[in-house]
Amino acid sequence: MIIPSFCFAVLSTIAFEESISAATPASTQQQATSVKYVHVSKGSSLNVRSNASTTGTIIGKLSNDEKVIVYSESNGWSQIQINGKKGYVSSNYLTSKTTSATTKTKYVNVSTGSLNMRKSGSTSAAIVANLKKGTAVTVYSESNGWAKVKANGKDGYVSTKYLSASKSGSKATQASVAKPAATAKTTTKYVNVSSGSLNMRKSGSTSAAIVPECSQQCLNNWNNHWETF
Repeated sequence: MIIPSFCFAVLSTIAFEESISAATPASTQQQATSVKYVHVSKGSSLNVRSNASTTGTIIGKLSNDEKVIVYSESNGWSQIQINGKKGYVSSNYLTSKTTSATTKTKYVNVSTGSLNMRKSGSTSAAIVANLKKGTAVTVYSESNGWAKVKANGKDGYVSTKYLSASKSGSKATQASVAKPAATAKTTTKYVNVSSGSLNMRKSGSTSAAIVPECSQQCLNNWNNHWETF
């Protein structure tokens, strides 16, 4: 039986398309996602935008500690889903755990000047505030040498090496407090010279000026409080 050439071409095309379909993986493969939580100041909310830009249309808002599913992250933006729609939020305001479960208080510890609190975990990021030594900060998370914190009502990032668990200088301050002076103890003694009188001097040296000359009886009549040499 002879198969016409055009029939063979049609059959070959069908077979090729079937092999391509078999080789292509099904689109049912699940996209990798992660669970994160919104972290914003009390009373404020996080804008969900239509695209990864601060100029994108706001399509929703998220409150603090709200759980979100993150589908992807790129250039400081996270793609999430809200009300059945995909949207984008700033990754700076997402944490891996609820803020209420992970916060702790630390203190700024710098030798001079102040500590820069920045908009993100980078030395090139804009400075949000300057924190003085001893300032208490609420730490939400720490990663790659940076701590996500809240201080003086503002949120930002600071270098972890300038934070300490206790307020700097508190121990030194306690140590520097002078102890009450011990009450001086006094004793009564008597002058004992074989002849003449005993010189009482202005200081503990034989070259010091003689205060007054006094006889043994005179010195015996004096009340204590003097040391003789």
